Amino acid sequence: MNNIETVTQFRQLIAEFKEKEQLFIRAFQDDDFENPVFGAIDDLVIKIKERLADYDVLRVDDLSLRNDLCAIRENKDFRYFQLLELINKANNPGSTAPLVFRSSLSPERWHEILADDVLSQVDPNILITRKMEIGALLVGKTIPAHIEKHLILIKECYAWSFDSAAAIYCRTVLEEGFKEALKSRPEFRTPAGKKDLEEWSLDWLLNHSKKKKYFYLEAIERAYKIKENVNHLVHPTSAKQPVTRMSSMEIIKDAFYILEILFR
Repeated sequence: MNNIETVTQFRQLIAEFKEKEQLFIRAFQDDDFENPVFGAIDDLVIKIKERLADYDVLRVDDLSLRNDLCAIRENKDFRYFQLLELINKANNPGSTAPLVFRSSLSPERWHEILADDVLSQVDPNILITRKMEIGALLVGKTIPAHIEKHLILIKECYAWSFDSAAAIYCRTVLEEGFKEALKSRPEFRTPAGKKDLEEWSLDWLLNHSKKKKYFYLEAIERAYKIKENVNHLVHPTSAKQPVTRMSSMEIIKDAFYILEILFR
């Protein structure tokens, strides 16, 4: 399963899943249970699982991609599946059947479960403290508007104690940030170069940027640390132990700093 076209398709599906997962978390936080993202992410997971049925995912050379595909196939690691399990247990105690968001629950039932099983665990003091802590973290006006919107969502994830989601989101936004910053380089201005740039993983982007000396080495090294920490966070049993363990706040601060450097 190392055909370039197939691998590219799966990378695009994983990127789409991670983007929808963040929208899903935001809708969850905002009590927006009629948001179409609930059905959209459900459909996307089914699509990825159906595609995986035709391939041996363990033969994928890209470790990060392989781990992500295995996690979706096995319904684990990602925040989407953790919330799915929480809601499934609350709505059907003792049941192991999968939950389909868009058809199984009414908005009223969502609110009941939130009050009983989620919001009851939220400490208002911690929420306020975290909002104040993360609120002081700002970025410059040179950051592209579409990336800045993602940074706002990262701060919201942290404020509501979705630490893992915030860290994972940082890795995704860093990948987008490096791609955006590299668009101005001559090698990526051609149609072929633009297409290649969209297909490369964060690991390749970092290695290539380091080799070409496109950005400050400090920014690239910090991005490597974030990538290692998030990989281990998502895949604790299979990913390599990071040399330096980072807290979610450290990951967020470094991600914001790196983006500042990329768009100076």
